[in-house]
Amino acid sequence: MATMVGAGSSVSLQISAHWWPDEQETAALVAQAAEQLEVPASAVTVTVGQAEVHRVTLVARGEGDDEIELTSSSSSGYPPYTTILTSPLPPELLPLAREALQGSRDRLFVRFDATLGTDQVLAELDVGAAMADAPSTERHVFLTATQPDVADSAPAVAPPASLPLRITAPVGEPPVRAIVLTGTDESGAPWTETVASDSPAPARLPAAESLQLAVQGDGGKPYHRTTRPDVSGWTIDDAALGVVTVTCEAPGRAEGTVVALEVWYQPVGDGLPDHRSMSLNAPPWSTSWRVASAQNNLDGELVVDVSETSVDGSTVPKHTVRSTSPHVRV
Repeated sequence: MATMVGAGSSVSLQISAHWWPDEQETAALVAQAAEQLEVPASAVTVTVGQAEVHRVTLVARGEGDDEIELTSSSSSGYPPYTTILTSPLPPELLPLAREALQGSRDRLFVRFDATLGTDQVLAELDVGAAMADAPSTERHVFLTATQPDVADSAPAVAPPASLPLRITAPVGEPPVRAIVLTGTDESGAPWTETVASDSPAPARLPAAESLQLAVQGDGGKPYHRTTRPDVSGWTIDDAALGVVTVTCEAPGRAEGTVVALEVWYQPVGDGLPDHRSMSLNAPPWSTSWRVASAQNNLDGELVVDVSETSVDGSTVPKHTVRSTSPHVRV
């Protein structure tokens, strides 16, 4: 999503981007791997690997291929490694940015500096190419050519009474069963909205400086978060809810081995304790799930009881693995 807002020479640009393959890209990667391995595509399993995004940068390319770094930020810290980049825009770069938002290539770039396994990766997203394929609802431009003279201006336009609400995190399934949204409207009157699988989210919420979230799960005490609007309105994603993706791997097992897991998660501070049972029974013996930690990292401990049964029925004595990282190897 891209948004540009400004009046006169004061312009702000906001780009929301992520570093993660979509369905078509994933299907192409699976097909390529299947061809190289000479197996059916159905036999190829894709799991979350060891990846870390260190820095995300928004770059403008001017005349003569000169590049200007507008801003940088960290990412969400977990797939799909989302980041929101907001930067003031110099007047001389306004035409370039508008062209990029209208689909022109080689104007604006988002660069992800990351580690994939042991390899350093610099991935680049051409904002113009992305906008050319994006629906019109994903780009917003609100520009006023000049600031009106105060003495001659018409009465000031009142700020909007409500803002659009966009929820990109799954709500109504573990670990987040529901979120309770509270705030005040323009008259100061309090309001409350509950979002769950049986109570869809409203399209808009009253405008305010901040929004209070009470995150609820199947067990544990609900915890509270505060979020603020951006130029596109209210946005609630995994980061806003403090939801972290956990990946568990059991490499090196022989074909036919079944790895049974009992997993407990205990947050250090606010968060939702979790207990689940799962089995890994096919290469690459890997699975992912989500926990609610109220932070952008695990912020707690995973305790994993591991039991193994080989294809001939023999068992390996149960052992326990403890981890303070969302990437666990058993």
